[in-house]
Amino acid sequence: MSGRIAADIEMKDFGVRNISILGVDEVPYVRKVGKPQKQDLLNEIITVLKETFLSDDPLNPYKNQPKKKRFILALQAFFPILKWGRDYSSSKFKGDLIAGCTIVSLCIPNEDIGYAKLADLKPQYRLCKLPS
Repeated sequence: MSGRIAADIEMKDFGVRNISILGVDEVPYVRKVGKPQKQDLLNEIITVLKETFLSDDPLNPYKNQPKKKRFILALQAFFPILKWGRDYSSSKFKGDLIAGCTIVSLCIPNEDIGYAKLADLKPQYRLCKLPS
């Protein structure tokens, strides 16, 4: 292998190492990130909990809104049908009905067959009551 090909492979596989072989004299600028300021234990716990449970800032739509609008947004958050229910049409219902029938006809019987096999029963007992 020539030196140039070896340097290209080395750069691709392991990062930039031997730049002088390629005729490049400058090393690219590398940004350094400082350490975050040390927080007290309570603030650190609060920050971790916020990042864990509220990472997408769900309260952002409520900021700078009048009380009536905040109440409506809260209702829509708890009952999503209030948001999309106005745009729901019979064609969307038809698609939802077909999807529901597909799940009922394919997934539920296969699940029941699996449970029957786990219980060491014949598959025909999957939807029936067990004989007493």
